[in-house]
Amino acid sequence: MAKVFKAHNPLRVETYRYITIISALWLISFFVFVLMDVLEIMQYFGYGYLCFVCLMSGYLGRKVRINLNGLTGEARALKIVRNLPPDYTVFSNVTLLYEEQESETDLIIVGKKGVFLIEVKNHTGVITGKPDDKRWVQFKETKLGGKYANPFYNPTKQVKTHVYRLSGVLKEVGYSYWIQGMVYFVNPLVEVKAYSNQIPVLTLNKSFKSFLDEYEPKREVTKAEQQLIITSIRKQIAYEKQRIKFRQPQEN
Repeated sequence: MAKVFKAHNPLRVETYRYITIISALWLISFFVFVLMDVLEIMQYFGYGYLCFVCLMSGYLGRKVRINLNGLTGEARALKIVRNLPPDYTVFSNVTLLYEEQESETDLIIVGKKGVFLIEVKNHTGVITGKPDDKRWVQFKETKLGGKYANPFYNPTKQVKTHVYRLSGVLKEVGYSYWIQGMVYFVNPLVEVKAYSNQIPVLTLNKSFKSFLDEYEPKREVTKAEQQLIITSIRKQIAYEKQRIKFRQPQEN
C-alpha cells in the first residue's frame, strides 16, 4: 500500500461548524418555547425567531449536504489510491501557498512515474463540457421524474491553477519537470461526456490505477527527486498547521 499523509481538511471543519450552528439554533429554540409559555411578550419574538431558525437551518443544511457529498468523494478516491504500490506517496487535502495565493488540493501523488495532482468530484448524473468552457453542466433527474441542469466551474481549469502553484512550489527546491493534473469522477452513478485534451478526465470505469499502468512518462523521477518533492510538500502541510494555530487565538 502507498504511504498516505493527510493534511488539515477545511471542508470537514466547515461542515462541523455548520452542524454546530444548526444545533445551537435549535437548542436556543427550546428555551424560547419555554419562555413563550411564561412571558406573553416573548411570543412575538419567539415566532420571528423560529422562522429565522427554519430559514437558517435550511440554508446551512443544504451546505452540509453538499460538503458531505464532497467528503464522501474524497474518502472514496483516497481508498482507491491508497492501494497503489508502496513506493508511491499520497498526500490528501494539501493547501499550497505560492505567490501569496492558496490552492486547496484533493490528492497529490508522488512516485517513480511522476507527480500527479488529482481533483476529485463526486457528482452524479450526466456531465457535459469542453476544455475551453468556463462551466461544465451536470444533468440530473429528480425523484419525481423532473430534470434539471446544474452548471459548475470547469474542473480542468481548476486543476491547471493547482498544477501551476504546485509547480511553483517545487521549482523553489529545484524540481522543474512535468506535473500531470487530472479530474477524477468517483461516483458510480455518473456518466461523463466531458473531455479535455491536456487534463485526463477519469471515472471508476477508467480508474487512476489503470491510468497509471498505461502512463508513460518522458523520464522517471529518481528516488532523490521523490524525496525532495515529498519533503517540500510536507513543509507546506507543516506551514499550514502553523497558520491555523496562529489564527485560532484571534478567532476565539
